[in-house]
Amino acid sequence: MKGAVLRAAAARLHVTANELRSRIEELKAVTIGDENAESTSQTEHTHGGDVGLMNSLGKQLERVLPDAERPAGVPADELPDSVQFGAVVRTDQRDLLVGVSLEEFEAAGRSFLGVTPKAPLVHALLGVRKGEVALVNGVECAIQEVC
Repeated sequence: MKGAVLRAAAARLHVTANELRSRIEELKAVTIGDENAESTSQTEHTHGGDVGLMNSLGKQLERVLPDAERPAGVPADELPDSVQFGAVVRTDQRDLLVGVSLEEFEAAGRSFLGVTPKAPLVHALLGVRKGEVALVNGVECAIQEVC
């Protein structure tokens, strides 16, 4: 299961990176085209908004690219005995991949959430073993599996 989760996370992150690149290129084409055209339809305000959006998307891409490579660095055959970086964690609340920030994705017939090690959720779960319960923002979270 861990290998399938890591592969699905990496694939989703690569799709996200490609979507960001594509959107940036689209905005560049429109913005550069509008700079060279003598059209009054593109105001300075809109142009500035496009540039701001391109910058924002560029920053998102800079965050996604390292995350897209992280799953490949996690050995799928190493099964930790507690929650740690690279662990796939099943809880009574939801299923997690610790190590990357990623919206919900599907793998091995389940929905997972990629969570960065900096997240308060991960801090509450670090070191917790299968069968143990952690308190996360006042809610008990039972660890059902760690792999």
